[in-house]
Amino acid sequence: MKLPKTKTGLFLVSRYQLEHGTQDGGVPIGIFVTLEAAEDYAGACAQEFTDKGIHVFDFYVSYTMFYNE
Repeated sequence: MKLPKTKTGLFLVSRYQLEHGTQDGGVPIGIFVTLEAAEDYAGACAQEFTDKGIHVFDFYVSYTMFYNE
């Protein structure tokens, strides 16, 4: 299989539910072009949940590639 020549790196923000020290598969909640934007969003989400007294979720930023045909 030949990969397309046009590719873009993207940063994926996922929400994880913490249970007994483990993480579930996570739920994607946002995709960003820059790491800074993704980290800012993950931090804002974490802060909002903390402010509302919700402490069973964590937010994680990962890197992925988008291939455009």
